[in-house]
Amino acid sequence: MEPVLNSTKAVSLVAITLILATSACDAAPASTGSDAVAHPTQCALLRGGGQHDVDPEDTPEKPWPHRRDGAEVIVGFETGGLSGRYEKLVREAASIWSVSPCIQAIAVEECKAGGNCVFVEERFSARDRGTDGEFRGRGAGPFRTGGTITLYTGLLDRSSDNGALATVVHEMGHALGLVHRGNRETVMNAETDDKTNAVPDAVDFTNLVVIYGAPAAAPSG
Repeated sequence: MEPVLNSTKAVSLVAITLILATSACDAAPASTGSDAVAHPTQCALLRGGGQHDVDPEDTPEKPWPHRRDGAEVIVGFETGGLSGRYEKLVREAASIWSVSPCIQAIAVEECKAGGNCVFVEERFSARDRGTDGEFRGRGAGPFRTGGTITLYTGLLDRSSDNGALATVVHEMGHALGLVHRGNRETVMNAETDDKTNAVPDAVDFTNLVVIYGAPAAAPSG
């Protein structure tokens, strides 16, 4: 088993439906410190492109197998063992991540053998440090082969739906290959608060392009 463990705290957030609609349509640059990154529309990156604003001290994550030609990678998240509230949140989080031109995240009743899939489970209480969610991945060689997202309902049941959604989105981001961000205002930061936007920003989606996209030829002229 790959020793990957990441967690985030559930928070209260602004209305997610309005934010998601805005995020899906807005192609304006997103600022992270001195960097400005445009929301990607294709799973292709210019040569020399690298991930932005990653926490260098975080545990590396593995990507799912991909062809490096920009083809969309499909990843399932099993919801068969979840209660109604958390099944709904997993479906919503999958829809949010599927805005990426590189990823199609889908909620499935049961993981099928041989497919890219992550098991999602509920446990009543956190094991330590007030953790309300964590991801443990499995890998073979350079690639992800599976994993488990655990949602600790002792804390999440007391959170708003928006706060719990932020936790699901964060852990799902790790499952897709993203590490923690340095920007404290982003959902992929190690810690979130009630001001955090549960929808990933343009940097998160660009980092997925770096992971899964084919290097594109630099424009001429």
